[in-house]
Amino acid sequence: MSKAAAKAEGTAAATAETRAATATKEAGAAEAVAYLGPDLKNVAINGTVYTGGLPEALKEKIKEVPALKGLLVPISGLAAAGVAVATQGTALNNLYNAVSAKISAKQE
Repeated sequence: MSKAAAKAEGTAAATAETRAATATKEAGAAEAVAYLGPDLKNVAINGTVYTGGLPEALKEKIKEVPALKGLLVPISGLAAAGVAVATQGTALNNLYNAVSAKISAKQE
Protein backbone atom coordinates (compact mmCIF):
# COMPACT_ATOMS: atom_id res chain seq x y z
CA MET A 1 0.00 0.00 0.00
CA SER A 2 1.37 3.40 -0.93
CA LYS A 3 1.78 6.23 1.55
CA ALA A 4 -1.03 8.15 -0.13
CA ALA A 5 -3.39 5.18 0.07
CA ALA A 6 -2.51 4.56 3.71
CA LYS A 7 -3.05 8.24 4.51
CA ALA A 8 -6.41 8.23 2.71
CA GLU A 9 -7.47 5.07 4.55
CA GLY A 10 -6.44 6.61 7.89
CA THR A 11 -8.32 9.80 7.10
CA ALA A 12 -11.42 7.84 6.10
CA ALA A 13 -11.28 5.84 9.34
CA ALA A 14 -10.87 8.99 11.41
CA THR A 15 -13.78 10.62 9.57
CA ALA A 16 -15.97 7.56 10.18
CA GLU A 17 -15.08 7.60 13.90
CA THR A 18 -15.88 11.31 14.10
CA ARG A 19 -19.23 10.77 12.39
CA ALA A 20 -20.05 7.87 14.72
CA ALA A 21 -19.12 9.90 17.79
CA THR A 22 -21.20 12.84 16.56
CA ALA A 23 -24.18 10.59 15.81
CA THR A 24 -23.92 8.98 19.24
CA LYS A 25 -23.68 12.37 20.91
CA GLU A 26 -26.67 13.69 18.95
CA ALA A 27 -28.71 10.56 19.66
CA GLY A 28 -27.93 10.82 23.36
CA ALA A 29 -28.72 14.50 23.42
CA ALA A 30 -31.88 14.04 21.37
CA GLU A 31 -33.55 11.57 23.72
CA ALA A 32 -34.62 12.84 27.08
CA VAL A 33 -34.69 10.61 30.13
CA ALA A 34 -37.22 10.34 32.94
CA TYR A 35 -36.38 9.63 36.56
CA LEU A 36 -38.56 6.83 37.95
CA GLY A 37 -36.98 6.49 41.37
CA PRO A 38 -38.06 7.60 44.82
CA ASP A 39 -38.25 11.34 45.46
CA LEU A 40 -34.89 12.74 46.53
CA LYS A 41 -35.29 15.92 48.56
CA ASN A 42 -33.71 18.88 46.76
CA VAL A 43 -32.39 16.54 44.04
CA ALA A 44 -35.07 14.79 41.95
CA ILE A 45 -38.77 14.02 41.90
CA ASN A 46 -40.26 10.83 40.45
CA GLY A 47 -41.45 11.44 36.90
CA THR A 48 -39.13 14.36 36.17
CA VAL A 49 -37.94 14.45 32.55
CA TYR A 50 -34.42 15.68 31.84
CA THR A 51 -33.33 16.97 28.44
CA GLY A 52 -29.79 17.98 27.63
CA GLY A 53 -28.20 16.14 30.54
CA LEU A 54 -28.70 15.66 34.25
CA PRO A 55 -28.46 18.37 36.90
CA GLU A 56 -25.30 18.37 39.03
CA ALA A 57 -27.19 17.49 42.21
CA LEU A 58 -28.50 14.29 40.60
CA LYS A 59 -25.07 13.42 39.20
CA GLU A 60 -23.61 13.73 42.70
CA LYS A 61 -26.37 11.55 44.16
CA ILE A 62 -25.68 8.92 41.47
CA LYS A 63 -22.04 8.85 42.63
CA GLU A 64 -23.31 8.08 46.15
CA VAL A 65 -25.95 5.57 45.00
CA PRO A 66 -24.96 4.22 41.54
CA ALA A 67 -28.16 2.16 41.27
CA LEU A 68 -30.07 5.41 40.69
CA LYS A 69 -28.76 5.40 37.15
CA GLY A 70 -30.91 2.33 36.44
CA LEU A 71 -34.00 4.36 37.31
CA LEU A 72 -33.31 6.88 34.54
CA VAL A 73 -35.15 5.61 31.47
CA PRO A 74 -35.37 7.01 27.93
CA ILE A 75 -38.75 8.60 27.37
CA SER A 76 -39.29 6.35 24.37
CA GLY A 77 -39.62 3.49 26.87
CA LEU A 78 -41.31 5.46 29.63
CA ALA A 79 -44.71 3.74 29.49
CA ALA A 80 -43.26 0.23 29.70
CA ALA A 81 -40.80 1.26 32.41
CA GLY A 82 -43.59 2.87 34.44
CA VAL A 83 -45.56 -0.38 34.34
CA ALA A 84 -42.43 -2.35 35.26
CA VAL A 85 -41.70 -0.14 38.28
CA ALA A 86 -45.26 -0.64 39.51
CA THR A 87 -45.31 -4.41 38.91
CA GLN A 88 -44.08 -6.35 41.91
CA GLY A 89 -41.18 -8.69 41.17
CA THR A 90 -39.90 -7.01 38.00
CA ALA A 91 -36.29 -5.90 37.79
CA LEU A 92 -37.23 -2.20 37.84
CA ASN A 93 -39.56 -2.72 40.80
CA ASN A 94 -36.82 -4.54 42.71
CA LEU A 95 -34.33 -1.80 41.84
CA TYR A 96 -36.76 0.91 42.94
CA ASN A 97 -37.34 -0.85 46.27
CA ALA A 98 -33.61 -1.41 46.85
CA VAL A 99 -32.78 2.22 46.09
CA SER A 100 -35.64 3.44 48.25
CA ALA A 101 -34.40 1.33 51.18
CA LYS A 102 -30.83 2.54 50.70
CA ILE A 103 -31.90 6.19 50.54
CA SER A 104 -34.07 5.76 53.66
CA ALA A 105 -31.19 4.14 55.54
CA LYS A 106 -28.84 7.00 54.62
CA GLN A 107 -31.33 9.61 55.84
CA GLU A 108 -31.65 8.00 59.28
